[in-house]
Amino acid sequence: MEITPEDAAKALQEIKLSQAAMRSAIRSHRGHLFLWLWGAIWCAMATLNWIDPFRFATANNLLTAAGVLASFAIGIIQGRQINSRVDRRFVGVVAAVLLFGYGVIPLVTHSFQASYAEGYAVSMLTWMLVYVIGGIWFDTYWLWVGITVTALILAGYLIWPALFWGFMLLAGLMLVGTGFYVRHFWR
Repeated sequence: MEITPEDAAKALQEIKLSQAAMRSAIRSHRGHLFLWLWGAIWCAMATLNWIDPFRFATANNLLTAAGVLASFAIGIIQGRQINSRVDRRFVGVVAAVLLFGYGVIPLVTHSFQASYAEGYAVSMLTWMLVYVIGGIWFDTYWLWVGITVTALILAGYLIWPALFWGFMLLAGLMLVGTGFYVRHFWR
């Protein structure tokens, strides 16, 4: 079977239309709400930790719990609006990354015991690895968000530790800004 140039051009056009439809659905129903939610939570946590991490540790845990519940609610509501299957392999990869990031690596490095900032950095770097994997798996904007926020975390922790929480605030603002980009400009 030979494919004519016209058939190839038609197939490429169908791929472009499919990609545009997928991006439109994601832009309207997926990524931006999660980016706004978690960006706002990061900003709040960074601000509270900058003020006094020990006094606001409980507030940080409550913010995280509220974020998880809100994420599930967004996922359930939007899952009803967009009929798509869950990629079980991706969920498995994310579960493995989180298991290693929150379970195995801290056992070996004692990162959650060294300092609050170090534990926070390891925790956020674990999530940025999830973003990078999501970007490789699904769409590149997640990849670039993951790489950029990782750079901010490392710069704040390794280069300017006195400004670490300021860099975390900037990382949260990056997530919020990316949410606006995805919602209003991403094509």
